Amino acid sequence: MVAHNGLDFLRKLRRTYRDWLATEATEAMHDIEPEGSVLRMSLAERCQHSLLASSFIVLVYTGFALKFPDTWLFAWLVALEQGSAIRGWVHRGAAVAMILACLWHLAYLPTRRGRALIADMLPRPEDAKEVWQNIGYLSGLRSDPPRFGRFSYIEKAEYWSLIWGSIVMAVTGFALWFETEAMRFVPLWMLDLATMVHYYEAWLATLAIVVWHFYMVIFNPDVYPMNWTWLSGKISMAMLRHEHPREYERLCEQEDAGSDTDQASAATPGAEPRGSERA
Repeated sequence: MVAHNGLDFLRKLRRTYRDWLATEATEAMHDIEPEGSVLRMSLAERCQHSLLASSFIVLVYTGFALKFPDTWLFAWLVALEQGSAIRGWVHRGAAVAMILACLWHLAYLPTRRGRALIADMLPRPEDAKEVWQNIGYLSGLRSDPPRFGRFSYIEKAEYWSLIWGSIVMAVTGFALWFETEAMRFVPLWMLDLATMVHYYEAWLATLAIVVWHFYMVIFNPDVYPMNWTWLSGKISMAMLRHEHPREYERLCEQEDAGSDTDQASAATPGAEPRGSERA
């Protein structure tokens, strides 16, 4: 992850230095006025993301506070407890909140947007091709970056890793939470295994978010200081054309087709004009 994002950062750093247009480029990426914007995340999707993100952060902090109570980073929380297991109960509460976010997302998938989301998130042979194209581009072996669709292989990897990680953490976490009940069905060595898996999966998930996701949505030179889509739900057409050119072209074609339909409808008495999907 560090190597991938390090190459990405250096490539973009060289580009902005060479062109000396960093300020104008950044304004073009974030400004939604010149070409407008499109809806990238609906309100329901943003709420799911916010609940997932907040519960994940609490889980990481309280989980490592349980594992390393003597570390200075968690000393204030340990002192606040005064003998009561605040860390454990907050950790379990955050786990319940995260599971609710996952269940909400699962219930959301049968909707129209949910079906489109899962269809666009499915791995395809083109993803493997785009991985090698991007490695070549980041290494300087290619002059042009890959042309991503709605979701790149980076976002797909994050999504499916989150699904897998959530299942693993939920299963092992509940086994450790209800240890007495679990021992009625599984031997002790499986609980020891669950403890180890839970711990190392927590490290993996934390590093993935810090090294991978935070770079993509915060420290990436193209979006710094932050990609605001997770709050506004919108992405500028400039950013969409830059990050997801195939999706940009698809939406433009869709809008052109809609304009042709509107013109045909306007020529028909009593026809209602169709509204634009742009924000």
